[in-house]
Amino acid sequence: MSETPPTEPTFAADETESAAVPSPQSDAAAEAAEPSPAGHAHVAPPAPGASKLSRWTTVAALALAVIATTVAVLGWFYPHKDAASSAPTYTDQQTKDAKKHICETFKLVDHEVVRNSRLKNPPNGGPIGALSIATAARLAFYGGGAFLRDRVAQEPATPPDLAKSVNAMGSTLEELAIGYLAGAPEFAQDSLRQALDDKIKATVDLCK
Repeated sequence: MSETPPTEPTFAADETESAAVPSPQSDAAAEAAEPSPAGHAHVAPPAPGASKLSRWTTVAALALAVIATTVAVLGWFYPHKDAASSAPTYTDQQTKDAKKHICETFKLVDHEVVRNSRLKNPPNGGPIGALSIATAARLAFYGGGAFLRDRVAQEPATPPDLAKSVNAMGSTLEELAIGYLAGAPEFAQDSLRQALDDKIKATVDLCK
């Protein structure tokens, strides 16, 4: 009686079954290798173009600041010629007329200062008369000084040396008036009176 050998699976069948049934390990590896969509949504790669633009903007702003500072410094030390030439100029006739007007004003103020500072209190004037004379002298000094300075300001064509001398005389007259009103010591007033005399002589020479 012959025995039938038991049926054994062939190697081909084993290979077919292995191919048909996926391995759990291979599936896990595939999932790990596949990129996650959620990961791409949360981590965005930096934009190289925006970074370069920001860097160039900073450099440009710094360069403009340096250029502006340099131009300002150069303009301070080397003013443009147009700025210097923009000063007003006057004709010889305008200068001559201004000098005439200022010299006439100087003579008028000098006369009123001398006249009011030499007034005498009449015999029956009493204290009120003395106060009136002192007030007139103070008014002559202060008003004369302000009048001179105002007229020089109204005559811009006045020669610079004459304008300087007359303005100095006006300031001294005002100082004397304030000193009298404030009761300044006599030696201080004497110094101002001497300075006034010197300025009057200088102005007389300039008005010749």
